Amino acid sequence: MIKIKKFNATDLEFRELSRIDNLVNHDSIDHPDDDKNSWEIRDKSLIRDRLLLYKDKTLIGVMYYSQGRAQNQRTTFFTLNIDPDYNIKEYRELLYNQMLKEIKIFDSNKILTSIYDHPNYDLVKEFLIDEKFKLVQTNREYSCDIRKVDIEKYQPLIKKLEFDGIRFYDSKQEMKAFPNHYQKLEELEWIYGQDFPIPDGIEHTRESFEQYMKYKMDYEKNSYGTEIVAVKDGIYIGSTDLSVFPKSEPHKAWTEGLGVLKQFRRKGIATALKIKAIEKLIDKGVREIRTDNEENNPMYKINVSLGFKPVPFSLDYMREI
Repeated sequence: MIKIKKFNATDLEFRELSRIDNLVNHDSIDHPDDDKNSWEIRDKSLIRDRLLLYKDKTLIGVMYYSQGRAQNQRTTFFTLNIDPDYNIKEYRELLYNQMLKEIKIFDSNKILTSIYDHPNYDLVKEFLIDEKFKLVQTNREYSCDIRKVDIEKYQPLIKKLEFDGIRFYDSKQEMKAFPNHYQKLEELEWIYGQDFPIPDGIEHTRESFEQYMKYKMDYEKNSYGTEIVAVKDGIYIGSTDLSVFPKSEPHKAWTEGLGVLKQFRRKGIATALKIKAIEKLIDKGVREIRTDNEENNPMYKINVSLGFKPVPFSLDYMREI
């Protein structure tokens, strides 16, 4: 018997959801504890939920969905994962149509999802096209074996920047006593984050500082790879943060963000931030970094110069409803 059930956030559900996700993932591993942490610190002012598809007593699929913030409050972001042994059109439609019913509660008029250009996602891609979704953004994805990066090659650049008065610090290890550290860091990330390319029709929005701190404290406790901040004359001018998930992939880091204030760009600061982060991660036994850039973002040139290699791109699909 096929049935859709509501999510109750039980330990068994978190374990089963990770099992389903890992059947679909092509180059990452999920752990239920990480998913549970993310769920517990979610922004409860927004609607975020899951629809679980069962065949008798076995979980065979899930629809994750969440409401956007502020200007995006009528936008739904979703992910559809189904056990490959059961990934048929009927089951995809069941979850999708039930989600459409659920998101009427916030009068959603736009839905968006991301998949990878990889065979594991071909059936979902076919489904999206059949449902009249449009490809709205392509993102370059890259991987780097950081053990092969020539760290010494970039030391003259770092020395030059330091001579110019720019200092690089580890946020968690060296900056907690800095005045208003997290307020300055949040402000920095918000300013340069607005320059990140996103699909037309989606707006950059700023979460509350309280919610920012929930995410930051969870990051520092559970998935801190490193966070490097560039500072000049007391001003935070650039940063990068990378996550490492020790319970699932302790030797891989995922780039969460990297940016520099406009007036300090084209000086090599972004490259220096990456090198400083790589040094920290190597000391922790990390071997690989994953990162991504919108296909026209010039940041990809820095990644290529450091030795990052392309892996399957991610694709953003959107539909108005």
